Amino acid sequence: MQQSYGYRRPGFTLVEVLVVIGIIGILVALLVPAVQMARESSRRTACQNNLKQIGLGVLHFESVHHKYPPGKKWSGPPNAPGSFSMAWSSFMLEHIEQRAIHNQIDFKVSFTSPTNLPATTQAIALYLCPTTSRIEPHRNTDGHLTNLGSTPGEGLGCIDYMGISGPNKDFRNPVTRQLYGRQRGVLIGTKGLPLADERMEPPPVTIDTITDGLTHTICIAECTGRGVSMKNGAIHALHGAWASGNNVSHIDGSVNEKPPKVWYTEQIHSDHPRGAQLLMCDGSVHFVNENASKSVIRSMASRNGQEIIPDNPLDG
Repeated sequence: MQQSYGYRRPGFTLVEVLVVIGIIGILVALLVPAVQMARESSRRTACQNNLKQIGLGVLHFESVHHKYPPGKKWSGPPNAPGSFSMAWSSFMLEHIEQRAIHNQIDFKVSFTSPTNLPATTQAIALYLCPTTSRIEPHRNTDGHLTNLGSTPGEGLGCIDYMGISGPNKDFRNPVTRQLYGRQRGVLIGTKGLPLADERMEPPPVTIDTITDGLTHTICIAECTGRGVSMKNGAIHALHGAWASGNNVSHIDGSVNEKPPKVWYTEQIHSDHPRGAQLLMCDGSVHFVNENASKSVIRSMASRNGQEIIPDNPLDG
């Protein structure tokens, strides 16, 4: 009879299994944030590239027209029935390699007209920040306005980059101690100017009028997730549409200060961790930390305030 010898099947004890599971859990806990950080770094770079391309378009517009694009331009006197406004982002299309969309637009009729909807409902990748995650309820994840009810403009393409028309009118210039007033920025509108009810277009802003320096003056800033603005429970304006003349705003706060109310108050805002991106008038792009001084942001929103800007006030 063959003698039987003791034999132990190789394997892990319960303690060893628990140790391995614990180690794997620690590695996953370390790896997931690293992957998320890498993805956000890539998205932030893509957003920066968007603004750089928009900046090149702004500079090309200035080179062709010898002025910066109007922040807002009206089809007729603003107080005239049926008059509508369109934003800098509408007039920039042929300067950012979107000539096909530009050529489809009839600028004599509203951007919400059925004639223009085939163009103005286009979601332009260059106008959308890939980090955007929090969105106003009337905007979908594909970057279109939706659920507008009886308000014209269903499906309009959205934009996450907003023109800066200056600091808030009610803040005082730290140098002159005078109120800024309206339209002290670069992409300006007509509100608050003399004969504003009759002006179809703001006065031109040229390089020579930006006396604070192109590198120290904000042209465009992130304001992500916008759809519409509400007033008394009803849709008031289509701020988030790239074709809308409302895609321009004065600035009175800092960065990421009032989310998600930013959709209605229109402040500098993004879903990037700890800050947002700014496009300066020289075409450079800077990431501004959300702890940046409000006074510095306001000062950089004006084109000719002669404020003293500290060295490297933005990059965070």
